[in-house]
Amino acid sequence: MAITTTIRRTLICSLGVLGLALISTTAFAQALQKVTIRTDFTPAGTHAALHLALVKGWFKSAGLDVDLQDGKGSLDTIQLVGGGKIDIGQLSVSAVPEAREAGMEVKSVACFARRSDLAVLVPVNSPIKTARDLKGKRLVVFPASPWVPLIDTFLKNAGLTKSDVNIVYTDVNAMYSVYSRGQVDGVLTLAPFALPVLEKTRPSRAIDAADYGIDLPALGLVSSDQFIASHPDIVKKVVATTIHAWEYIRDGHVDEAVQAIIKDRPNANLDPAILKGQALGYLKYFDTPNTRGKPIGWQSEKDWAAATELLIHAGLIKAGAKPTDFYTNEFLPKG
Repeated sequence: MAITTTIRRTLICSLGVLGLALISTTAFAQALQKVTIRTDFTPAGTHAALHLALVKGWFKSAGLDVDLQDGKGSLDTIQLVGGGKIDIGQLSVSAVPEAREAGMEVKSVACFARRSDLAVLVPVNSPIKTARDLKGKRLVVFPASPWVPLIDTFLKNAGLTKSDVNIVYTDVNAMYSVYSRGQVDGVLTLAPFALPVLEKTRPSRAIDAADYGIDLPALGLVSSDQFIASHPDIVKKVVATTIHAWEYIRDGHVDEAVQAIIKDRPNANLDPAILKGQALGYLKYFDTPNTRGKPIGWQSEKDWAAATELLIHAGLIKAGAKPTDFYTNEFLPKG
């Protein structure tokens, strides 16, 4: 009888411990805050920090249940963010002023690539060394590219006009193949994204738009004014975790980040060499003279003022726009 009683008590105790464990696990799962994050496009090295944070469980450790979605273009993503369908988007934050001009109440909450990633790519063995050398050349771009409204300003700053070059418009899916086959002399694109893609077909180098006055912030995180106001804790956690992931990548863990992307998107048939090249490439665009020495993600008012002036000059936003309407640093980790 004593043995039976002891066994019963042991069983009850074990079940009690198991029950507490299950309750604790359930409570933790319920405590996770759900958040949707959408990228600008299909999986790429530019999304390395997000996939790394997801695979390593850093988002979960921060109390977040992240639904990471692949985008179908920056415009599509920012429209979904502005419409409240997506909580946070990763895309070129230079799209924020135009989005607000169109009535979307969105804001950049962190910017990683703070130097403009727009560039003209030319073959590595090309005699074209500067933008002025583009005179008489054929350049390919797709009609909806962020490059299109800025071409005139870029050429003017290089001492050229649009009549000095031959702009060839093509579908976005055909642009790189047109360039790779040698049908044009250069391609207007995003340098750190495209250079690794073209490495095997037509190795290239970049003539950066930033060197010719196209001072626009690039890769970052965007959220709506409504979500920022209603869920500031979630925005802060996403920003802090993504910054931590980029710091980890910058500190020598890019291969781990590449494997995280592949693990998280196993059916995407991704090339690790391209992913690595893109991730490393974007790290080179993380700083401007006004952000040097500042933490990853921090945004400069001077840089945003220059971007605002440029967009006004290009006719993309109205005069009188204030740079502080487009960004905030309030969600960056203190310290």
